[in-house]
Amino acid sequence: MPHSSGGGSSHGGSHGSSRSSKSDMRYGNRYYRGANRYVYYRNGAPEYYYSEKPLTLHEARTQKIKAIFTNIIMALVGVYFAISQIFTFPHKLEMDYEADIIINDSAQLLSTSEEREMADTFRAFQDKTGVTPAFYTIVDNKLAGPGGDIHDYSYRLYVNTFDDEKHWLVVYCVDDGKESWAWEGMIGDDCGSMITTDLENEFTKLMQKNLESEPRDLSAAVIKTFDTISGKAGKLPLKNLVFLAFFFIAGGYAVFIAVQKIISVLKTKTEDDPRLNAVECPTAEAEPQLTKCEYCNGEFVAGLHTNCPHCGAPTEKWE
Repeated sequence: MPHSSGGGSSHGGSHGSSRSSKSDMRYGNRYYRGANRYVYYRNGAPEYYYSEKPLTLHEARTQKIKAIFTNIIMALVGVYFAISQIFTFPHKLEMDYEADIIINDSAQLLSTSEEREMADTFRAFQDKTGVTPAFYTIVDNKLAGPGGDIHDYSYRLYVNTFDDEKHWLVVYCVDDGKESWAWEGMIGDDCGSMITTDLENEFTKLMQKNLESEPRDLSAAVIKTFDTISGKAGKLPLKNLVFLAFFFIAGGYAVFIAVQKIISVLKTKTEDDPRLNAVECPTAEAEPQLTKCEYCNGEFVAGLHTNCPHCGAPTEKWE
């Protein structure tokens, strides 16, 4: 549905994470009450996990499947996040609707030549943006009745006149003596690809300013406002470009990391998971005492092994 793009009058305008499993086993990388600490070794160094019981092959397979699906979801989210930024760039609306220029001067405020000049401006704006302007002038007695204000009148006029969301309607209302005036803009929601909220706000300020500075030249005020907005439509401020570039790169990086993790998980056989050979540490809360193998220099928990878990050398000689 259309929405107000603004208006005015001669009297002033206005995220830890948690893990869970359906199995009886609770597994984590941090200590929790009731958990045992288990140590396993990778790349010459100890690593730990916490659980009430050792990791089983079944649980390791379940975790592998979860990891694959989690990273697939991450990759898809990253793809969506990156690609969606492309569609946030301004693009001209498709001209797949009734796009005749309408200037309805029922208040008789415009000359024939002024209407012609406004129509030329509106066509240029339409060619640039795909948005079709429409301009109506009315006398305030048309606002009489329930909901009789220019905002409601403009909304009803839009929905009763246009079957699309690609018009930008401006209604200009004067009193019987044509001394005081008010105006309202009503724009279709599909126009957002070219007419941003910032541009709508700028349009409102410009129109009000131009109408106040040229109160006796309505067409000039309208033409000047649409010409200015036409020159800015389709352009993104530098801060918006930086913002979009950041999120595009972030989405691409998320995809890269997720794909790398998926490949790594798929390459690893579950049966070779070093966690399956983990040994329970003496205590779960206190950090284990570590020692180094004199042969391979690998680090391991003291007092747990009779042979080095890295090279197999006997440990009695140095423990």
